[in-house]
Amino acid sequence: MSTPNPGEITDDLLADFRLESAEQFQRCEQLLIELEHAPDDAERLRELFRLVHTLKGNLGYIGLAQLMPVPQALEDILARLRESQLQFDSLLGDILLLSLDHLKALIQQTLGGPAAQLSPQQSQALSQALSALATAPATQQTSFRSALLQQLDPSSRPPEVQQTAQPSASELLQRHAIEADPDLLFFIELMQASERRSHYWQGRGIRQLDLALAINRLGGNPEQPAQLAAAICLHDIGMAFLPLELLHKEAHLIREERRQMQSHPRLSHELLKHMPKWRAAAEICLQHQEHADGNGYPKGLSELETCPGALILSIVDTFDARTHERAHQALNKRPLLRAILEINNLAGRQFSSRWVALFNQTLQQHPELAHR
Repeated sequence: MSTPNPGEITDDLLADFRLESAEQFQRCEQLLIELEHAPDDAERLRELFRLVHTLKGNLGYIGLAQLMPVPQALEDILARLRESQLQFDSLLGDILLLSLDHLKALIQQTLGGPAAQLSPQQSQALSQALSALATAPATQQTSFRSALLQQLDPSSRPPEVQQTAQPSASELLQRHAIEADPDLLFFIELMQASERRSHYWQGRGIRQLDLALAINRLGGNPEQPAQLAAAICLHDIGMAFLPLELLHKEAHLIREERRQMQSHPRLSHELLKHMPKWRAAAEICLQHQEHADGNGYPKGLSELETCPGALILSIVDTFDARTHERAHQALNKRPLLRAILEINNLAGRQFSSRWVALFNQTLQQHPELAHR
C-alpha cells in the first residue's frame, strides 16, 4: 500500500491510527514491565520488536516520517537484545519506557495535541543517543544507560543532589486534622528511629504518610486518619530487626529469607494488638501485604476482605519502593512513569482497582507528593 499524501489523510485514517497506536503503546509498556521480571523471555522481546516496528511503519504511512528516527533507534536496541548482544536490565527498561512516553507526546503534539516536552532538536538528540546506546560496548553500557536515564528524567538524578522539601510529621498531622496523641507521637519516633537502621529508608515514612493520608482523604476517609497514620508508622517495624545483609540483599531470596521477610506484618500486629485504642491500625499492619486477588500474605485475603487502610498502604508502600529502590545500586531513582505504570498494570490483581484510580487522581491533583 502506497503512502498517502498529506491531503489524502482522512479523519477515519487518523482515528484508526490514534486507536491502534494507543493500544500499541499500552502493550509495549506492559511488556517492558514484564521483561524486568523475565529479561530473557524471547517471545516478549519478539512481540515488543514487532509492535515498535509496526508503530514506526504506521508513522510513515500517515505522513509523520519526521518522528520515525526514535522508533527506529528503539528497534535497533531491541534487535540487539534479541540477538543477545545487549542485556536487558531495569535501567534499560526505564529508558525504553521513557522514550516511548516521549514519542507518544510527540505524536499527540503533531496531531494537534498539547506541546511535547521535547523539541524537534531534542527528539533528534534522543534518537542519536539511543542509537549510540545500541552499539556501545558492554563495558560502557552502565554509564551510558545511567547518563541517558538522567537526561530523559531529571527526577532520577542521584538522591544526594535532590533537595525537595518534606513536611514535618507535626505539619502532616495538622494538615489532616489528626490529634497529636502521645501514642501517635511515640509511633512516629519509632518509625524515624527504625529508618536510621538503613540509610536507604531515610525519609520514607513521611513520604508514605503524606501520600497515603491524601489518598484516604480523596476517597472519603473510609479509614480513620489517625489509625492509618499509626499503621504507616509501624507496618515495617519488624523489618528493622532483620540482619542488614538480608535487608540490602539484591539477589533472589532463598525460602528461609523470604519467610523472615514475610513475618513482618504479624510482628507489627503483635505490637499494636495490646493497645485496644489502635486495633484498627493493627489490622492495617497485618493486612498490608494482602493482594486484591487473594494471592498475598499472611492470610490470602481478597480485596473485599481487606480493610481500606491496608489497600491504600499496599499501593503507597510499593510506589515508594519502586521510586527509590535503585538509589543504592546505580545512583538513580526509578522514574515516576515506571512506578505508576507498574501499579496500574497490577490493578485488580495485586492492588485494588478503585484505590489505584484514587492514587492516580491524587498524584494528578498533588504532583508534589511524587517528587520527594
